[in-house]
Amino acid sequence: MTPLLVISAVNIVSVPLFYRYLGPEMYALWFYVNTLSGSFGFMDLGLGTAVIRYVGISIGAGDKKGLREYWGTGNLMAIPILLLMTGIFIGIGVLFGPKWFHVAPENVRLLQWAFVAGGFTMFLSYYSQFWLMLSQAYFDFRFVGLLRSIVSVAQVLTAIWLAHLTRNPVILIWAGILFSLFQLGLFVWHARKNYQLGLNLRDASLARAREMFGISSKVFATVLVNSFGGSVDRLLLGKILPPAVASTVFTHYNICYNFASRIMGLSIAVMAPVFHQTSRALGQGSRTAAAAIFNEMFDFTFGFYTLAAIWTFCWHPVFLRLWLGHDLALQVAPAFAPLVAAFCLSGIGSISAAQLAPLNRVGVQLAFGIANTVCLGLFVVAGWFWGGFAGVAWGVLASRIGVVAQDLYVIRLVGGGGWLAWRTWRHLLKQCAVGAVFFAASRLLPHPSFWEIVPAVLHGAAVAGWLLRRQLRKFFFSNE
Repeated sequence: MTPLLVISAVNIVSVPLFYRYLGPEMYALWFYVNTLSGSFGFMDLGLGTAVIRYVGISIGAGDKKGLREYWGTGNLMAIPILLLMTGIFIGIGVLFGPKWFHVAPENVRLLQWAFVAGGFTMFLSYYSQFWLMLSQAYFDFRFVGLLRSIVSVAQVLTAIWLAHLTRNPVILIWAGILFSLFQLGLFVWHARKNYQLGLNLRDASLARAREMFGISSKVFATVLVNSFGGSVDRLLLGKILPPAVASTVFTHYNICYNFASRIMGLSIAVMAPVFHQTSRALGQGSRTAAAAIFNEMFDFTFGFYTLAAIWTFCWHPVFLRLWLGHDLALQVAPAFAPLVAAFCLSGIGSISAAQLAPLNRVGVQLAFGIANTVCLGLFVVAGWFWGGFAGVAWGVLASRIGVVAQDLYVIRLVGGGGWLAWRTWRHLLKQCAVGAVFFAASRLLPHPSFWEIVPAVLHGAAVAGWLLRRQLRKFFFSNE
């Protein structure tokens, strides 16, 4: 969870700085590239998930020969696939990006170069992900957390300096490529030293490729749908917004989206242990462990995501004024709280998503991905015509009904608790009551006033301390 805390803090602080140094138009242009990049989440064609699933099963079974064969086969297939997809991304971005996002004529060339740089960034990002997941499969989370934290902080600080110096988002993207190369090199070095694994291309096997194809083909379809579905709200906004307000509204929406998506850091932090623990359990022939894994992670994340959603609805006005300043805070406030709540639900749903592949239910995951994408697109369009900027955010929140349905399916599949457990709803009622008390107390203060930050901090700290009470007790009083 170290990258979650460090990277989230640095990015939250950096958003108003990037907005100030780049300006609304260049900031929006930067996020046009990020939006299309998000739509290419299928770039490895599902191969990464398939490879790491079999790597985890091989580790659990103690099959070193199979481990080398799966890893070598994955590398042999991944490199040309990622290079091909990089070319496709650059071609689509250069040819169609300026028209899709209504870019001003004087910024077309700049956006095209941004897509070229973004293509190379995506290649390095996805190939580094292979090596990152390999470290996670060995439960080497300390190394992963330390490396990602240091590189991310250094990259963001460098990007802020370059934004102030150049006001050019393309230079920021190219600088990020250098950091990605450095990070990839350290991942490869660490794997050679500690796992005795390199590219292992000589261990590649056609039989292993065929074996992984059954999973990777399903994962590819799922990732293809989820990648497009995860960006469909911004893609639709880029198309339906009137050109006169496109860059302004898109920038305000992405400020909210950028913060809300950082909340997913907690679920990303726990998805890797869930995925690899479940894969190892299956490699050892145990299926009953899946329910225990689901329950433990659901109970842990539900408390923090509930706190994030309730705290945001209560205190987002004063938080936004402190973070963005009075004028910009008023412009982004209508979409902020519902987007945060939507990502809280997505974060909880990541636990069930992480178990579907190891449990060989990728086809079901694909069906849920299609349903979620359709819901998101329909609700976003309806929200825009119903309530404009704020309506889009509430539409995103309403579309998360599909995520809850996926949770219920996995709960029934593994025999877990989650949404069907009474303790979940009891916990929700307690947090709502605590939030109501603090919010009612704040009404005694002048409104609006920065003094509201006092009950806001007390509310967040008190509930967070309560959620971490067991971990804190072990940390301070354990003799081990």
